[in-house]
Amino acid sequence: MANLDLIEYFNKKYSPPLFKDRNFSFNLNESFNPNDIQKGLDDSLSKLGTEYTMYFDLGMTADVALLFIDVCGFSTRFQHLDGDKIAKYFDNYYKIIIPLIYENGGVVEKVIGDGIIALFGPPFLSGSYREAIDKADTCAKWIISKTIGTDFSSKVAFHSGAINYFKNKSGYYKEFTMIGKPLTELFRLEGISENNCINYFCNTDVHKYYNNLITRSQRSNSTAPVWTRFDKGIQPPKGTRYDRLYFIQYKK
Repeated sequence: MANLDLIEYFNKKYSPPLFKDRNFSFNLNESFNPNDIQKGLDDSLSKLGTEYTMYFDLGMTADVALLFIDVCGFSTRFQHLDGDKIAKYFDNYYKIIIPLIYENGGVVEKVIGDGIIALFGPPFLSGSYREAIDKADTCAKWIISKTIGTDFSSKVAFHSGAINYFKNKSGYYKEFTMIGKPLTELFRLEGISENNCINYFCNTDVHKYYNNLITRSQRSNSTAPVWTRFDKGIQPPKGTRYDRLYFIQYKK
């Protein structure tokens, strides 16, 4: 669930470019009358702007890039930590990862323990679908390069496509559900992703994006790349037809 209060908090803390001049607030002390809360949510959307109403309230389809970022082998590497130390670890991890997401125009859609789902695209990021993928690529590369060889070494699953936002119908929570095939496939991709790499499926928009990057690099006769691409055949994850995994590895 995408929580608008959480997005507002991260906005104030990390100042994503699109929001810098926006003025909006949420009244957390409203009566628990669902109608009052619903009105507060609708008012909040209208303050965010017309594009927010179109995507969040009317369910307009959004073409977005998605990253699933998580710590390499957290459950085995840090199983010795107690609750307080785990909380401190996550706090330090989020301090590294979340600013990188917002600096590249993304937003945090979900936090699941050591996993963070970041979204790049409307209505949070202006620009084209290709630009959203480009921003997500830059963010993913920053994350891998800054964490590799540390206690926070990460892997990134990178996917994209058309999603929809739907408002929580209960009226009690200022939350939106992001739904769509790309999100389901992102979870499948995360489950088979290689450590310290940017991972993506074959025959996707992300695949085409990296093919174009590689072609341009070859034409420019650039020096040895910092990033090296590998691939391997896979059993298509449940509900998908992807039979090949690509992963890009960073070389210090």
